[in-house]
Amino acid sequence: MPVVEGTPSKVTINVRDPAVLASPFISTAPVGQSTIDTDDELANSSDPGRSKKLTPPSPHVISPPSSASRSPEIEVAEVEDMNQEPGHTRWRPLSNVQDSVKIKDDLWAGFPCRNRTHSILQTVDEITRHFQQGLIEDDRLFRELASWIRQYLSSTEPYSSEWFDLYADEHKFWSHFIDVMNSLCKRCSTPTISRLPLLLRQDDSGKDREAFEDLLVSFAALTFRMVEIDCHTLEKATSDDHTKLELISVGYLEWLHLTLSMGKSALWRNLQTIYDYDAAPTISIMLEEVCRPSFDGTGLLLRLMHDLLHRARNVPYVTEKIAIIFEMLHRVADHYHLVRRQVFGADNDALLSRQDLLARLYAFFQASSTMLQSFITKQMAALSHVLCETIICHLGILLRKITTASEDITTQVLKEDCGLVETYSAATAPVIAEEAWKFQMFRKCFLEGRMEIRIQGVESMQSELVAIHRKFIQGSSLIRLHPVVSFLCDFIVANKLIDYLLGVESHPRLIRLTGNIVGFLVVSGRYTEAESDRIWETVIKSQDPGVVGAILQMLPCIFNISSFPQLLYLVTKLNDIPMGAWDNRMTVYATDLFQHIMVKWKEGRQNFSMDKQPYHCCIRIIREASACESLAFSKRRNILMFASQTLETLLEVGPSDNDRLQIYEDCVGDIAARTVYATGSICVISILLRHDSQWDIGQLAKELGLADLVIAELEQTISRMALSHHEPRFFDEFLNARLDLLQQIIMYSPDYIGTEQGWSLWNVMVGSKAPNHLARESALIMLVNATMSLRKRNSFIDACISEYLPRLPPRFFTSNLLYFVTQVFQYGNFVEQIDHETASCYSDRLGVDMLWRVALIAPSNTVERKAIETLVTTYLDSPKTQGVPKIAIQRMHTEVVERCVRQLTATAAQLKAFTEGTSSGEDEPMVVVASDEEMSLHRLTFSRSLLVLKELFQRLRSHPSYSPVLSVSPQEQTDVEEINGNPITIHYQPFSGGSSRSIRTVQVGDLDKVGDLVQRFSALTGFSRFTVIVGGQKVNLDECNDLTIRATRLHEKGLFLIQSLHGNESLPGRTPARAMKPLEMEIMGHFFDFYRFLSLDENLAEEVLEFLKAFPPGDFVISLARSKDSLVEDVFPAGLPSKAMYSVYTYEQCLLVSFQNVSFVTPSP
Repeated sequence: MPVVEGTPSKVTINVRDPAVLASPFISTAPVGQSTIDTDDELANSSDPGRSKKLTPPSPHVISPPSSASRSPEIEVAEVEDMNQEPGHTRWRPLSNVQDSVKIKDDLWAGFPCRNRTHSILQTVDEITRHFQQGLIEDDRLFRELASWIRQYLSSTEPYSSEWFDLYADEHKFWSHFIDVMNSLCKRCSTPTISRLPLLLRQDDSGKDREAFEDLLVSFAALTFRMVEIDCHTLEKATSDDHTKLELISVGYLEWLHLTLSMGKSALWRNLQTIYDYDAAPTISIMLEEVCRPSFDGTGLLLRLMHDLLHRARNVPYVTEKIAIIFEMLHRVADHYHLVRRQVFGADNDALLSRQDLLARLYAFFQASSTMLQSFITKQMAALSHVLCETIICHLGILLRKITTASEDITTQVLKEDCGLVETYSAATAPVIAEEAWKFQMFRKCFLEGRMEIRIQGVESMQSELVAIHRKFIQGSSLIRLHPVVSFLCDFIVANKLIDYLLGVESHPRLIRLTGNIVGFLVVSGRYTEAESDRIWETVIKSQDPGVVGAILQMLPCIFNISSFPQLLYLVTKLNDIPMGAWDNRMTVYATDLFQHIMVKWKEGRQNFSMDKQPYHCCIRIIREASACESLAFSKRRNILMFASQTLETLLEVGPSDNDRLQIYEDCVGDIAARTVYATGSICVISILLRHDSQWDIGQLAKELGLADLVIAELEQTISRMALSHHEPRFFDEFLNARLDLLQQIIMYSPDYIGTEQGWSLWNVMVGSKAPNHLARESALIMLVNATMSLRKRNSFIDACISEYLPRLPPRFFTSNLLYFVTQVFQYGNFVEQIDHETASCYSDRLGVDMLWRVALIAPSNTVERKAIETLVTTYLDSPKTQGVPKIAIQRMHTEVVERCVRQLTATAAQLKAFTEGTSSGEDEPMVVVASDEEMSLHRLTFSRSLLVLKELFQRLRSHPSYSPVLSVSPQEQTDVEEINGNPITIHYQPFSGGSSRSIRTVQVGDLDKVGDLVQRFSALTGFSRFTVIVGGQKVNLDECNDLTIRATRLHEKGLFLIQSLHGNESLPGRTPARAMKPLEMEIMGHFFDFYRFLSLDENLAEEVLEFLKAFPPGDFVISLARSKDSLVEDVFPAGLPSKAMYSVYTYEQCLLVSFQNVSFVTPSP
């Protein structure tokens, strides 16, 4: 490293007023008085980060002539500096430059271990390596280093204005010099510590470790010189200078802080472990040096902190280490406590001599506190939230240490600063002093600070309260609050923190952090209804949804620690919320509140009973939400769902009988008066009835006339809303609420529904007064649900079945109506009457009749197909057909055919009368003119009756229980050939298209050829070409015609499936007249009736023709077709195309039979 030797050869000369050569900041203020003004002067300063007392007077040029007292001085600066900005040029008096050069020459010349061939930096590196790894045989190097440091400090002391220049000239050296002490610490973390015997040597005089301690003390003094240099650096920087500042004291302070911390330093731990070295005396010596009044260590640390805060923008990386300053002061305070304990009762004079130390610490605290408050109030950007939290935390600890040592300071803090008049114990007072100051700072943060600081203030306050709770409340069995807890509660209440933090003007981010603050009042028993009122006032009055949402998120944090009465009071506050302001956040909040209400009630049910407030709150929400037409549909639905579900949950534990009766009376009053709240009241009654319906519904219907009121109100509501312009889903919402109540009335009190009221109710729900299709479907579903739940005779359902349904116009037939009709059969099965069979037959008959009605006259493309299928299923698969003799089932099927034929005949006659006319009995015939509606109804009845027969016939054919065994043709019975070899029986089943016959058998010999078997199959089945499937595999029998059956072993593979390769080949012998099912025979018994129907109009005649083609031709038509005497007009009558087409069908069937030489065949329908 180059060393300055002699006066600079190239300088620039400047003339300055000697008045500006005053030394920079040197603390001369008395103990307890801050030398830094942080109030008015700080505010008036042009540089917000600097105090006026820290700003040197502005220089000015002196013009001659001048007096002797103001003779100009010559200043010099190096030429290299002249290229910089004028404010950065380092002008120095020529005399000072000469003196500093001499001082530096002497210092570098006397540096320990200095070798002329090495630079100063190289020498420092050698000492560093030696301290870390070398063998230290004596204490010479320790003493020389300590002596050199003292020489540097003493020789430069008169030149305080040159300290910064001395450092700036050799800043690399001073940056590396601290490595010497750090290397010693590193040495102590390695095995080389065993090579430090001289550190522990003790001579006869009792003086030990002098050289080592002297070195540590010297470095401590040097550290504070570096602090002063950094203060100069910080004070010199202008506020708009964004240059990154390099501070030398950071490394020195870190070393000093670590050395003064016995538990954190590896140096002390290793020495203690290996040599049983007691570091406490050494640390005390160092602290004594720092605490000397003349040294003013506390003043220097305060000055550094002040400058760091003001220049935080230039040195943000350093402000993160500001905690080191406080940690060092904590060590000083701990040292005072140690001295106090050691001399207490023995040498009070020694303790009194250190009282000024406590005063200086308290002065530091006061100055720092004032400075912090100023930064907060002025919202200075240099104060980050992390830095603010760090300062508050450390200053609080420092204050507790100070007040613990001084009763006078404690009294001053509590009575003068905090205004407390109570007297606290010696153990409690320091804690209260600390908390009082902290909470004042927290309050100032969120009242006056930037948003970042406000949030930090609330977070710190709630964290502090949690710590207090864990220390003084949690697990405590004391009835009386601890003084600290009591004080903090008083502080929160007296300063109206709840009013501010949870007020209308608060910020959502602050509100979300206040849960523990409010919770602290709750657990300490200081939370009252007044706090709830103030919090809820913000919910009501705030126009900011963020504020309201934040409160609704915060309040649930205290539910689990609140008492049952406190939760009940919060429930009552929900009544203040208008429905327009109720949103999903309010629903979530209220749901959580009611859940905790239930939990608290179950935990203490022996001490109190569920109050009526929760019930009334839910009822109020249901009533008002139902009446508020301005609410969006989804919003209204969510509110009603929440309130209804909550009310049902609450009904598990109440209310009392008196409260329940009062609720009923209020709700029935709304229905009777037909107020806007009637819908909500109906919902409430329905919910209550679901929990005790059989008792309550009878009482309500009997004493309050509920049934008549609800029916009348339903009629009026539907009439009123039919004229309005509400969305259909709103209409359904109003209707469904009433249907729920009506279902319970129908189920449990049907006798209170009079005849007139019942007919009106039916018309409103299902008949002509129903508002729309969806409403009719909803009402029918309600009737279905009611019918399914019945277990005894119900007068209203009986009336629906026997009176109302038969009179219902076809245009109102719906799928749910059909569903309701099918439930009539279930209803009959569960009716509990003495004459159970009569009751069941009664309901079955009514149900079947209604199914016939729907099937016959339902409008096209509605439910007619489903009705016909249901009707046929009733006859075929009804439980009533299970276990019934086959003859009875056939009789039932015959009745169906007879009914259909009667309907067809009557309808055909009526249609003929409409078209041909009838005599009126007067002189001239009168034609009966039918309306279009009458004609359509009769035609529909004819077509549907025919469809019922078709459906029954097709289902019966495929029904396994009623499929007859296919008869064997005479050809198959007599077609027996000679058997070769052992007789074997082969089972086969013919298939043609979608038709099949039953499984049959044929006797053959095992020595018969396979070709003979193929011919036998062709003769038996009538198939000219076919495939054979045996054992699940297709077999080509043509490939083994000459082999015997025994050789192929085909007879061992199971059933032969014979599949015709011509899909339209008929199966011979399938449906001769003698093999027809009873139903087919019954239908063909009415052949002449069906044949006459072919004379109807073209459309109906075509339907009859298609139906008849499903059966063999009638004998009458066959005879007519075969008779040689038949005329063409008889076989193919003119103007009757359907009869002509049936004759064609008859000839076709006769030809097919002739070709196959079998009886008449019935093709597939």
